[in-house]
Amino acid sequence: MSVDLTGRPRSTGLRTRWPARRLAAAIVVAPLMLALLVATSGGWGPAAPPAWLVLVSLTALATAMTVATYVPLPGTGRRLEVGCMPCAVVAPLSVLVSVGLVGSAARDVPSATLAVGVAAFGLLQRLTNVSSCAA
Repeated sequence: MSVDLTGRPRSTGLRTRWPARRLAAAIVVAPLMLALLVATSGGWGPAAPPAWLVLVSLTALATAMTVATYVPLPGTGRRLEVGCMPCAVVAPLSVLVSVGLVGSAARDVPSATLAVGVAAFGLLQRLTNVSSCAA
C-alpha cells in the first residue's frame, strides 16, 4: 500500500470507485435482476441447460454492477452519477437489451451469451468513460 506525503494511506482506485454504498447497491440489485431475467424467460425449469443458468447469472451480476455505478459517491451529494450523454444512455440501454435478449428465447444459450456480452459492454463503458467524461 502506498502513502501520501503526510504518511496517510493513499486510497486505491477500486475503493474510490466502489465504496460501500455501491457494493451494497450491487448486492441488492443482483438477485432482483436475476429474478427479472428468469421471469422474462419463463422460469428455471428442469429443461434449463446449466450453461444457460451460469450465463443468466453473469448477466444479472453485470447489469447489477452497471446500475450500481449510478449510486452517488460519498461527498458528492445526492445526485446520481450520470456523466455525459453516452454515459447516461448507453449503459442503461445495455441493461434493457440484456433483459430483452434473455427473454426473447427461453433457455437459449446463444441468446444468453449475447446478453452477457451486451451487459459486459455496458459495464465496461460505464467504468471506463465516467472517469474520463467531461461531465
